[in-house]
Amino acid sequence: MSSALSTAKATLPRRLLIRYLSLPGAGNGLLIGAALLALRLWLARPFFQAGMLRVEHWPSQTFLFGDIHPLPGLDPLFAAIVTTGAELTLPVLLALGLFARPAALGLAVMAAMIYLVVGQTPQGMENGIAVASEQLPWIAAGLIITIAGAGRLSLDRLLARGYGR
Repeated sequence: MSSALSTAKATLPRRLLIRYLSLPGAGNGLLIGAALLALRLWLARPFFQAGMLRVEHWPSQTFLFGDIHPLPGLDPLFAAIVTTGAELTLPVLLALGLFARPAALGLAVMAAMIYLVVGQTPQGMENGIAVASEQLPWIAAGLIITIAGAGRLSLDRLLARGYGR
């Protein structure tokens, strides 16, 4: 009985991975795959660059998240760590096309937070943080990738083929 239960628990991550990899995508065409790759790289670049800048200027991050563009209800140090980690991790996953849907959704949510929350604070308005011409296309790109998937030129597709999809 206990071995059957442990076998069921051991296969849960595998079942979740197979379910994720079996989500429908935008198609198998090389042109669509190339377009989705370009979109993934375009979306990943500004977030990764922002994360690298945060690392280079780490001592000022708690000041920025506390005084310049605070996130309501979050401790400035916690916000700095989570935001920097997301800005460094999600773009890499997205560029590789590995768990691209959750990565793209995460970046879309970050862009929406910048536009709708941080940019609407007095400090955000004063510093011009919420720029519709930047954030709205990022939100749209993230949602497109979330819906369409990473495309043919991705590690998600390679994993799906490895799992027999």
